[in-house]
Amino acid sequence: MKYKDYPKYDARRILVVLFAMERLGKDATLHYISQEINCTRAEVQRAIESAERTFMVNIEKEGSAYKLKSWGIVNYDAALAILNNNDSQNSI
Repeated sequence: MKYKDYPKYDARRILVVLFAMERLGKDATLHYISQEINCTRAEVQRAIESAERTFMVNIEKEGSAYKLKSWGIVNYDAALAILNNNDSQNSI
């Protein structure tokens, strides 16, 4: 799943960033997240800020890496299903 698979202002872009952050673990810097999902570091930064404001996600910055501490009001399984459903539709 890539950031720009979704239109501007689509909440799924935020979810893509959060899942990339989780996959990368301690290597979740703006640089590596942006490489992982094919977008700019500025787009990742904006998505992180939006996740905190919109979904009350708890993200801590440790050095240059970001760590996802809490998914806030996001239902992890439902979010994963939404993104996986979109991936299967794109491959048809």
